[in-house]
Amino acid sequence: MNLTKQIFGAVLVAWLAQVSVGLSQTTEVTANLLSIIQRASGGSSSDQFQVSFGSLNGGLASLLTKDSNANGAAGFAAWYGSNSRTLLSWGAVTGADITDADQFYRYYGANTSLPTYQGAALNSIYSNSQDNRALAFVTYSSGSTVQEIGLYDLGFSWGNPADTGSYPFGLYDYITLGADAPVTAVYGSADPNTGTYGTLSTSTVPEPSSASLMLLGTVGVLAFRRLRKTNV
Repeated sequence: MNLTKQIFGAVLVAWLAQVSVGLSQTTEVTANLLSIIQRASGGSSSDQFQVSFGSLNGGLASLLTKDSNANGAAGFAAWYGSNSRTLLSWGAVTGADITDADQFYRYYGANTSLPTYQGAALNSIYSNSQDNRALAFVTYSSGSTVQEIGLYDLGFSWGNPADTGSYPFGLYDYITLGADAPVTAVYGSADPNTGTYGTLSTSTVPEPSSASLMLLGTVGVLAFRRLRKTNV
C-alpha cells in the first residue's frame, strides 16, 4: 500500500471510530514530519532533535508576559514545559534524515494494520478554559542541557473530539510539520525553499521572528478592541 493510500485509510478509520464512540475524549491522529530540521549554526547531519505537538495554556499571547527565567534556550524550554499541554511527543529524530517516508509518519488509532501505526488513539488536550492553538516545539540538547529551540504555530486550533461538527480537527487530527505547510515560526525559522522538503531551524537565543511579532501584535490589537467594546 503506498503512502497516499495509508493516509487516506487512517483518515477514514478515524472518522468511523469517532462516529461510533460519540462523545469519546480521545482523538485519532496522523502526524508527519516533512521538513529537515537543523541548528541555527554549527550543526551536523547527525544532530538529533526532540519534537512535540501541543498548546500553550495561555496561547501565544503568554509569550509577552513570560518572566526573565524563560530567557535563553534552556530557560524557555523549562518555561514551555510548565505552561503547555502535549498531545504527542515524537521523541528523538535525526533532523537531516527526514524524508517523505513511512518512518516520518505516525498513526494513533484503531487500525493496527497500518505500517505507520504507533498506538491507540491519543487523549485529547482540548480545553474549554485554555488556549487550543496547535504548536510544534523542537529542541536540540547537548547532554541534558537544551541549547537550541524552535516554536512553530501550525495554523489551526485543536477541536473538541466530542463535537463531531468541528471538522476537520474534531473527527480526527492531522498534523504536518513542514516548512511548505501553513507554519509560522515563532522562535527559530522556516524556509520552504531550502532542501527537498524545506527546512526548519532551531535558535540558540529565542528571539521572536518578525512573523511572530506581527502575529502577537494582531493578538494585542484584537484584545484592545475587545476591551474597548466591553467598557463602552
